[in-house]
Amino acid sequence: MKNIKVKIFGKLTDIFKAEEYSVDEVSTVSELQDRLEQTFPNLKTHTYLLVVNNEVVKKDESIPSGAEVALLPPYSGG
Repeated sequence: MKNIKVKIFGKLTDIFKAEEYSVDEVSTVSELQDRLEQTFPNLKTHTYLLVVNNEVVKKDESIPSGAEVALLPPYSGG
């Protein structure tokens, strides 16, 4: 069983009420996103990126064991 720890950033922490969240039994980015949106339906109304090991990934990519996963809200800069 693969346990994924997801680090939560920015305003998304308001949805999770935490800066970190653990998910069991997911192997792809798509599965992780689906699980998070089922558990936290308000997440569906936000724009965010799922980042695995500091890289933006496609939904069909697998999440390697021990990966660092982050949920990032949009950001702006100048």
